[in-house]
Amino acid sequence: MRTKNIAILSLGIGAGHLRAAEVIHRALYDGGEDIEARTMDALDDATRWFDWVYVRPYWWMLWRAPWLWRWTFERRLTHHHHATAPAWVFRHGCRKALNQLKAMSPHLVIATEVGAAELAALGRREGVFSAPILAVQTDFVTEPPWFQPEIDFYCVGSEEAKRQLTGWGVSSHRIVTCGIPVDPAFALRFDRAEVMKALGLEARRPVILVMGGGMGPAPLDEIVRSLERCGQPVQVLAVAGRNREVRLRLEQLRGRVALDLHIFGWTENIPELMAAADVLITKPGGLTTSEALAAGLPMVLTHPIPGPEERHLHYLTGLEVAVGAPTLADIPKIISALLREPQRLKAMSQRARELARPDAADGVAQVARALLDKETFIDLLAAPPSRSGESAYLM
Repeated sequence: MRTKNIAILSLGIGAGHLRAAEVIHRALYDGGEDIEARTMDALDDATRWFDWVYVRPYWWMLWRAPWLWRWTFERRLTHHHHATAPAWVFRHGCRKALNQLKAMSPHLVIATEVGAAELAALGRREGVFSAPILAVQTDFVTEPPWFQPEIDFYCVGSEEAKRQLTGWGVSSHRIVTCGIPVDPAFALRFDRAEVMKALGLEARRPVILVMGGGMGPAPLDEIVRSLERCGQPVQVLAVAGRNREVRLRLEQLRGRVALDLHIFGWTENIPELMAAADVLITKPGGLTTSEALAAGLPMVLTHPIPGPEERHLHYLTGLEVAVGAPTLADIPKIISALLREPQRLKAMSQRARELARPDAADGVAQVARALLDKETFIDLLAAPPSRSGESAYLM
């Protein structure tokens, strides 16, 4: 059997897109030995000026002028802008990634970030490769630049995202609602008592997990400090990820706050931390909130990135799996109220598990394999969507 090459292309502006690429990579190999997959972050070999022109303005707006980023995003939606940047920016700024795709000559390209989808579409349009393109979204909502004529198929995070794409002209036969790809480990039923013991936590005291400081203006140290005012004997697990500055600020809180504080940098044990927690406080990123859904963990959502994450907040609070905290001062009041209502927390947890899609990566892998097989791909396009928006191929 001939080995099929798959390029999984991302643009590592946020960790979530890369995490999605990694779990898709693993799912592809779980399906058989006839796959050779390579995960590529186009930023790794991008030119320095691409960073200045494409990446840094985004971060500057998030930190210095969030109103400007909101205006930019809303304008993109309103006017249906089908590009986050002119084609020449990707053509010249990500030339090495395009050259790698050409040398690889993939049988399929999977894009897990909107800029990566634009780059893949450009590569196909300009003859760098001729393989089909599968776009995998890591948000519950989408935006016009995902709509590229060269993209053959979409795996989306929600029916809302599918509705948006079909409204822009994408055939519903080319969209599968797989959910957002997360590690299936988040759906495991851990022995909570054992996990808490391993983490040095007291079984009778509530546990609050605080995450989201690696991207966007979420002040983890201020959030942790505010929990002193919740009036509950909480234990706090604070995850700084790879952000050294955030971790340093958290470390400086030791001995200064009346909290049992446990601090983590980058860790592979997030499933265990979620299993130990009663509530997660985070900004509403697509990957983190999808992991929390799989874990059945109620959420308090705060400090959303303007635009897409604000829509995530409305989406998740509307599903009653999360509570929004408009300001820092609201967080301790919300946590206190939730901890006084164990039945509400239980209902939120049950609802989250019902909505979760821990098998999303497997669904993406199924679609990818269908795209590799011409006859199966034709059948996939011909199959009428089911009521849930899934292709009959996945049922």
